[in-house]
Amino acid sequence: MNSQYQILDLLGQGQFGRVFRAVHIPTGHLVALKELEKKRWSTHKFLRELKFLTELQHPNIVACQAIEHTEKGRYLVLDYWNGGSLRHLMQSDNSLSTVQSLKIIADVLAGLEYAHNYGVVHCDIKPENILLHQNETGWIACLTDFGIARLSQDSYTEINLGSPAYMAPEQFYGQFLPASDLYAVGVVLYEMLLGSRPFSGSPGELMSAHLAQPVKIPNTIPFLLRSILSTALQKLPARRFSSATEMLKSIQLALLIEQNLTLVENKREPVFNLEQFIF
Repeated sequence: MNSQYQILDLLGQGQFGRVFRAVHIPTGHLVALKELEKKRWSTHKFLRELKFLTELQHPNIVACQAIEHTEKGRYLVLDYWNGGSLRHLMQSDNSLSTVQSLKIIADVLAGLEYAHNYGVVHCDIKPENILLHQNETGWIACLTDFGIARLSQDSYTEINLGSPAYMAPEQFYGQFLPASDLYAVGVVLYEMLLGSRPFSGSPGELMSAHLAQPVKIPNTIPFLLRSILSTALQKLPARRFSSATEMLKSIQLALLIEQNLTLVENKREPVFNLEQFIF
């Protein structure tokens, strides 16, 4: 079987396979081909991710266009996001402002809000799984890699899947909740604002830290952002934000405040009167 896609280069490699930039030969459109290794990606997992991607139709969740089977393997044909991953951006020379960081986190939470409302928990939020596209207003973020996603009613598993640096405490015990995704978003936001994650070390050391070590948030971080990080990174799920919607509202408020501060610093008129938020 001849493929309709010509692979151009390797975009990245995850725990279950590689992702390539490719061109759809009949149309010339760029796509991302996610290779799913048969030895590490059973038919059940393949169909599971395909199901999630086809059902979750949202601007901040990567869309699946088709399935491609060739003699060399099988692929999911995904939308191509030309800005690469958030990890690539964080490792580049382009430093992210607080406003840019909050806009990206807002997009991530909008995607999670939609997924959670459908009962889907992503389970592996990290910069590598946040793709970017740049337009005239800045970066737009999109969630990808629902390969280990779980349905909220099936939140327990015998296998600890995820990335230890971003895993909520309960994930180390095989429990996956919407609040687990919000904890991971908190870790990503912490890393974007401070340049490092709250905890580091081996998988075992990370597990111990996530379970028992308090998160230290420097006073150099604005009060509202410290409050958001503190809430998102609570050890107990019940003490975190009650939903992606609640966390998104806090991020949107912090974004408005930061945008106004930027305008004031540049001696321009603020977008709104901050006093309306003082109760």
